[in-house]
Amino acid sequence: MLEHFGPKDRIKREAMRLFVEHGVDAVSMRDIADAVGMKAPSLYAHFRSREELIGELFFASYAEYGRQLGQAAGCVGGFRRQLDAMVRVICALHAEDELLFNFLLLTQHGFLRRIPVADHNPVEIICRSVAAAMAAGEIPTGNATLVAGAIIGIIVQTATLKLYGRLDLGLGEVTDEIAALCLKVVS
Repeated sequence: MLEHFGPKDRIKREAMRLFVEHGVDAVSMRDIADAVGMKAPSLYAHFRSREELIGELFFASYAEYGRQLGQAAGCVGGFRRQLDAMVRVICALHAEDELLFNFLLLTQHGFLRRIPVADHNPVEIICRSVAAAMAAGEIPTGNATLVAGAIIGIIVQTATLKLYGRLDLGLGEVTDEIAALCLKVVS
């Protein structure tokens, strides 16, 4: 499968695989070079450092997730419909590329503080959607960030359970249940 990718994309996919399997801190540039069948110095022609590689993987992918989530948040029909659409997008992203989703899940804590609020930030999109729904009277008024955190927690913890083998089903297979749980949070 990786033979259809160019060298830089092969490096990214193998790096993600290694990071997810072994942990980001346990993987060296030499490990990545070995996985793609090149010498470590050749890897540096594509990425100056491991941190640059990790950052490029995270920021581009996280922004794309945010863009797709933003589209779902913009659907018409009220907040409950928007929330359902956002949950379905997140679950579909997990189903489409579980490796990428898991990479983002495992590396998010090192990068979330560096993502501007105004950018395509999935966390902020959910927070803004909840706050707008509260302001419009669609859901009970409260701490919008706390409610958004509860919604995100349902999704992220489900993905974490899947990652660590505690849940046999992927998010795509439990989308309806996740959406129902998220809707209960705002009821």
